[in-house]
Amino acid sequence: MTVRPRRVGRGAPVSLTAALVLVLLSLHPASAATGETDRLCSHDEVRCSVQAPRLWAEGSTQRVGVTGRPDTSLTVRAFRLSTTRAGAVTWEPVGPEAEVTTDERGWGSADLALPAAPAGTAGGPLLVAAAEAEGEDLTTVLGAWSELVTRTPELVGDEYTADKPVGAALGLRLDHVVPGSVYAVQRQEGSAWTAVPAQEGAGAPDSRTTCEETRCTVSYVVPRGLSAGAHTFRLVDVRSGTPVATWPVRPRAAGERRELPAAEIFPVLGVSVQGSLAAGVGSDGAAVVRPRSRNLDVPLLDSPAASPAGAGTHSVRAVQFVAAGIAACALALVLRPGRLRRRR
Repeated sequence: MTVRPRRVGRGAPVSLTAALVLVLLSLHPASAATGETDRLCSHDEVRCSVQAPRLWAEGSTQRVGVTGRPDTSLTVRAFRLSTTRAGAVTWEPVGPEAEVTTDERGWGSADLALPAAPAGTAGGPLLVAAAEAEGEDLTTVLGAWSELVTRTPELVGDEYTADKPVGAALGLRLDHVVPGSVYAVQRQEGSAWTAVPAQEGAGAPDSRTTCEETRCTVSYVVPRGLSAGAHTFRLVDVRSGTPVATWPVRPRAAGERRELPAAEIFPVLGVSVQGSLAAGVGSDGAAVVRPRSRNLDVPLLDSPAASPAGAGTHSVRAVQFVAAGIAACALALVLRPGRLRRRR
């Protein structure tokens, strides 16, 4: 019996070939996706995004939109965001989730209902985003900013402590106001409430302001002749007659200044989401805007992602083709020694 010598290493190319085939298969978008956002953003021709209305009143239903890979579902939800003193971002889910499925063109929409806010709760920045993104770094979140407006506006302040100057026009700043709301400032006199003037001088009109935007200033004056002790002032929703807030006032000649609360500043939304509008076009050109809060005047952070679409970026399909080409070359190099041996 003739024993043929075993050819050492003959099985190695086969093993490497199988490994490289697995690598090539893993480059398919469906295999690479690990979540709903990944799948939605894996299309080369339709950039992914979540789109929401600029304003959202409590207790109302609005339509939210989604773009991205055709025939793909994304579960979205609204979150009320705020910042702590340490700068951390806190997430509070608001209302139910909604599933949005894109059509053959890569567009989908669904109605999302938000509940009424608890009494006395002010509105603020509202993020409509993929439900799976809760608690994540905002630069990695696919979503859209909206502004939640409620019956109770946020009282930012009038730039004074309780010690306020008499006879001077003060501007009480409000935020997250339902447009069209009418507010007035009153002071307590015994068991009754009386109007205070909007400005100094005889015949001055009472403090009363119609707010056309979500940010509003209500003018009022601390009347002269009040006692030096503390007096109670309040803001009233004129149309409903509902008191919004009360605060103490101590009449002084000059008053005591104080700084208004610092603006809430959030990281730029979605700039690290590959394949998204924010990552491709930049935050200024994305389909959605940052929140209308007290940080409106804060400039956007500079980011390489804020460049025009295509500048310094690569499409999902292009990356896949390059990776496939590299794998194919590696496969050819592995198989070539085997073919040379057979020629001998």
